[in-house]
Amino acid sequence: MTKSILLGIDVVHYPLVNDFLSGNLSTSHLAAAVLIVLTCIFGLFFYNLYLHPLSKYPGPKLWAMSRMPYAISLSTGKLTHDAWAIHDKYGKVVRMAPNELSFIDKQAWFDIYGQRGRGHAEFIKNPAWIRPAPNGAWSIIDAPEKDHLRQRKILSHAFSSNALVSQEVYVHKYTSMLIDIAREKKILDMKDWYAFVAFDITGDLTFGRSFQCLEKGKYHLWVAYLFSHLKAACLLASITFYPMIMNLLWLFVPKAAFNQQMYHFKKSVKWVHRRLAMETSIPDFMSFITRNNGSKTVSIEEIEATATTLIMAGSETLATVLTSTTLNLLLQPEKLAKLVQEIRSSFKDESEITAKTVTGLPYLQAVIDENFRYTPPVPCATPRIVPPGGDTICGEFYPGGTFVGVPQLPTNRYPEHFAHSNHFIPERWLSADSPLFYPTGSDPKFDASTFVNDEFGVVRPYSVGPRSCIAQKLARMQIGVMLSRILWNFDFEFPGGEEEREKRRLRPWVSQKTFALWVKEELFVKLTPVSHP
Repeated sequence: MTKSILLGIDVVHYPLVNDFLSGNLSTSHLAAAVLIVLTCIFGLFFYNLYLHPLSKYPGPKLWAMSRMPYAISLSTGKLTHDAWAIHDKYGKVVRMAPNELSFIDKQAWFDIYGQRGRGHAEFIKNPAWIRPAPNGAWSIIDAPEKDHLRQRKILSHAFSSNALVSQEVYVHKYTSMLIDIAREKKILDMKDWYAFVAFDITGDLTFGRSFQCLEKGKYHLWVAYLFSHLKAACLLASITFYPMIMNLLWLFVPKAAFNQQMYHFKKSVKWVHRRLAMETSIPDFMSFITRNNGSKTVSIEEIEATATTLIMAGSETLATVLTSTTLNLLLQPEKLAKLVQEIRSSFKDESEITAKTVTGLPYLQAVIDENFRYTPPVPCATPRIVPPGGDTICGEFYPGGTFVGVPQLPTNRYPEHFAHSNHFIPERWLSADSPLFYPTGSDPKFDASTFVNDEFGVVRPYSVGPRSCIAQKLARMQIGVMLSRILWNFDFEFPGGEEEREKRRLRPWVSQKTFALWVKEELFVKLTPVSHP
């Protein structure tokens, strides 16, 4: 029986296809073929728009008809912004594609990502976004449910409260290096230098060696690859929805791209094995993992796969938080002054700034919380799939196979969730009787009653449930210590003064593209050293 290798169908039973392949297709046959194809396409559009099980949910009609608008938005870095606009127009539950819904409800966090117990299966990760490492193993972030729980049990020792105490020295070491460099250079692009310190810390904690980004003043090639990898992952996810197109595009992917990926992974494997071979008791991630992995609960291949995840999750998000916080404070100098006053009046010496003491700075903690709300480091949704047989979200039943998620930026900026939702107001996180609870600068007017109905529970920068960020305590500690020490040592301002500030107001943080994470633009800051008595 004759088969088309390209289409994989029996052409004997499809005369039009047979004629097309043999070159004997007449004009009338061609017209009929085109008509059939168009009828199928428009029939599918009609079904998706009016007959699909999700057809009752609001959203743009073009997005409901076809996955194409979603794929284009994702591949061009606009998906976060489009989701924000769609939610603002249509409400808390919107249709982002024929089989995908987006939620910005507090309960949705727990229903989609939480552990709901008996009668509820896990909402698995969307396969379009996850793949095993080149060695075939799954990292902790992408591993199936049982494998994830097994890995997390071992890795959790590296992020315990006891581990945090011993790891603080790494944060101070590299923060001190950044401070010394800032004293010398005066003006820095903090987008890069925050990344340098973040990657050096996490590299040392993971591989037992830093990437020497601070020392050399540039990104290590291994680190630079991670940024291009994120964009490539979004492009790949956008075409995964179209298998025929994806198979065709694979033919045009340069071999160098595959070679680069393998080089990157092999480098990680080499560093992992070198660190594991070191006989040392330094309190890094690997020491806690090996100490508690006596029965080889986590395989060496899984450790290899997870190492890169630890670097990306622990570095890029930290750098993003520090950069966005700095920008938000520079755009509101009165709030920057308020924070600086709190830090410098709370300590007699810089050595008093520790992981423990910074937790006692209420305005600093409010700034961190408001920054997580206003400019979340992971702005988009982490897609999940409703399990077979369907399940409920926010009290309503949804069919199995439906793609679902909670996008952080649209959730955090939704007007029904927060008063003055598009304003950076750390004071909303303070008690109304706090001496720091008062408007500053360009703040809209507010009083004790303004924020009482704010839905603080929707702000989940580390997600929720069994797959929530395992390193959230470490991340919070790093942010607090680094910001406090840098603001203890320096006054911040835009190099171009008020004129530059006004220009940056026209280019807010949220105007940047996103490929899973933010594509950050430069942020030059003038750092003036401060003398203390």
